[in-house]
Amino acid sequence: MRERIEFFLKGRELLAEPYHYVASDLDNIYLLNGVTEQATAYGPMVTIEDLNGLHHAIGLYIIEKPDLMTGPEFRFLRKQLDLTQAQLGRYLRISDQTVANYEKGHTCLGPADPVLRGLYLVRVLPEQTRIEVLKQVTDKLFIRERAEVPEISRRKIVQHWQEHHHLQAA
Repeated sequence: MRERIEFFLKGRELLAEPYHYVASDLDNIYLLNGVTEQATAYGPMVTIEDLNGLHHAIGLYIIEKPDLMTGPEFRFLRKQLDLTQAQLGRYLRISDQTVANYEKGHTCLGPADPVLRGLYLVRVLPEQTRIEVLKQVTDKLFIRERAEVPEISRRKIVQHWQEHHHLQAA
C-alpha cells in the first residue's frame, strides 16, 4: 500500500475528481479543491490557489512523517529552500553528486534526512515559536514517531491548506 496524500482548502467545495498535482515532482499528491482549469488557445491552463501555502503544507507533511524521506521528498524540500544541489552539499559538507544520488534514491539519506528537516523548519517557522517547535519535532522524530507542528504555527505557515491521508493499492 502506498499513501496517497490529499490536500484541500478548508471550507471550500470539493472537486468532482481529485486533481493529481504532478508539478511538485511527488507522485502521491492530490488536491481536493483550490484548483481551477481554464481552456485557452494553447490548451488547458491550471491555476492553483495559494501555491506557497500548498507547498508549505506539503513540506510540513514531509517533515512530520516518521519514515525516512524518499529521494523526491528530499528534492522537494531542497527546492522549497531555493538551494541548488551544490549549495545544499556545502551545508551538509558533502558533494553535489551525493545530493543528486540522495534525490535519485541511489544512496541512503542517513543523517542528511533530519538535518534537511530541521533546516526546512528553521526557514518556515515563525521566529517566535521556532525553538519550541524544533525541539518538539526533533524529539518525536528521534524515537520514530509522527511529529506534529503545533496548530497555531501550522496555520501561519500553510494558510488555509490542510492534508488528508488516503491509502491506495500500489
